[in-house]
Amino acid sequence: MKFKLLISMLAAGTIAAGAQSQGYKDGIEYYKAGQYDNAKTILNRTIGDAATDKATAYYYLGQTELAKGDKDAAKKNFDLGVAADAECPYNYVGLGALELMAGNENAAKDNFKTAQKFGKKNHEITVDIARAYYNANPVTYAEEIEKYLAKAHKDSKNQEPSIYILEGDMAAAQQDWGGAAGKYEMAITFEKDNPEGYVKYAEAYFNVNPNFSIQKLEELLAQTPNSALAQRELAEKYFKGNHWKKASDLYGQYIQNPNHFPEDKARYSVLLYWGEDYGNSLKVAEEVLSQQPDNFIMQRVRFLDNVKLGDNAKGAEYAKAFFANNPDGYFTVNDYTTYADALTALGQDSLAVVQYELAAQKYPEDADLLKNLSAVYTNNKNYVKAAEAFDAYVQTQEKPSMNDYFTASGRYLNAAATAGDNEEQRTKSAARGLEYVNKAIAGAEPQPALYQRLGRLSMSRNAGNAMDEDAANAYLKVVELLDANPANMDTANGQLGLYKEAYMLLYVYYGNVAHDKDKAAEYADKLNAVKTLLGE
Repeated sequence: MKFKLLISMLAAGTIAAGAQSQGYKDGIEYYKAGQYDNAKTILNRTIGDAATDKATAYYYLGQTELAKGDKDAAKKNFDLGVAADAECPYNYVGLGALELMAGNENAAKDNFKTAQKFGKKNHEITVDIARAYYNANPVTYAEEIEKYLAKAHKDSKNQEPSIYILEGDMAAAQQDWGGAAGKYEMAITFEKDNPEGYVKYAEAYFNVNPNFSIQKLEELLAQTPNSALAQRELAEKYFKGNHWKKASDLYGQYIQNPNHFPEDKARYSVLLYWGEDYGNSLKVAEEVLSQQPDNFIMQRVRFLDNVKLGDNAKGAEYAKAFFANNPDGYFTVNDYTTYADALTALGQDSLAVVQYELAAQKYPEDADLLKNLSAVYTNNKNYVKAAEAFDAYVQTQEKPSMNDYFTASGRYLNAAATAGDNEEQRTKSAARGLEYVNKAIAGAEPQPALYQRLGRLSMSRNAGNAMDEDAANAYLKVVELLDANPANMDTANGQLGLYKEAYMLLYVYYGNVAHDKDKAAEYADKLNAVKTLLGE
């Protein structure tokens, strides 16, 4: 009991910590990480807070607008920053960047000088000036970029983190991911809680070593537990790395942060679904839908969760509405098949087949879908389509397995054996089935079941599934393989049924087709002996 209480207290403490935020500083972190829309949202949301350094906040708002291409909005914010604090050096860097883009180099230099005057010991200002030149034109201003970076290195004794961030960004622009990661790591070395360095480092490394990227972000979160960026980025990397439970748990903490975004709750619901926490996923989805009834993703998750929770009636109802309300929506294989599962559970097999068919039309190369569609057709006794779907599945396999070939032969056997008077279907299906079973025989160790299938398919070519010489030869092979192990005559080994089928059909063949009375009598005796063992 005490242990449970301790765990609950720890959980409560974690969530409480996650509920705090860094105010406008979260917006700066998002800007530096290149997430401009998120930066703009948070900076606008927090600009009026008493704790906000308005001059700095306006600078990053201006830089965000500049990154998005709105120079007028950028200038407005830089001017507001100057008005808020005329001695804040950052906004002069922003104004200088605008002048550079307009081709006014002298005016730009004047603004940069003012910035340096008010930021004499601020080495980040020097780097921001280098970045302004880089953003304006990295080739034209290569000399200026090098000059300001050299100055930042010298003045900071090579310890200013933003130097390495810019150098990393420059390497990344050349797709030198290893060089970029090395520079970002240097930034982290000189500033242990540098979010920009960690996030960009993790991004550069994720495709190479996702677990290492995740480890670096875990380090960042440990040092900056209230950083919305750290919480969100780690949760996203957990998600991309298929760590569903960790992703949903961290997102659950993150959405308590005042600086989360409206769409994050929907994301949390999706993560809970993939983490198999369907009850809580449904609660969050319904909460979002109460405010955004047209939310496409939440409509999807609502019906998926209901089906997973076993409420197939409600799941099917919501699924029907989901498809009807979003005629141009991007539907996934999982959407169609989950709806089909619900319909099947409700006994509406014919409607379930329709959903599988729609999915197959949209995703014709999805191997698992074709395989499942074949099974659905089989359950609905649509044997021809079952065979065609499984055949299509086999064609998607670079190296089909012997089991694939055997299953395909069985699908075609069903189609041939149930063809009735449709001679074309019977012969065509039997021929295709024989192709597949012969491929299985060629690639596998001799097994009685393979030759039983060969015999049945040989019979299925004939009206009334009549025996012929090919079928007889196949069943003779069945007997030969069974006889190789005397234990197969033991009732405990489950092979007597196969013996019975082989003896009975060989008796029919020799009696009615080959007209060999002695052979017919031989297999009649063997058949009776097996029946006795079976207690018949």
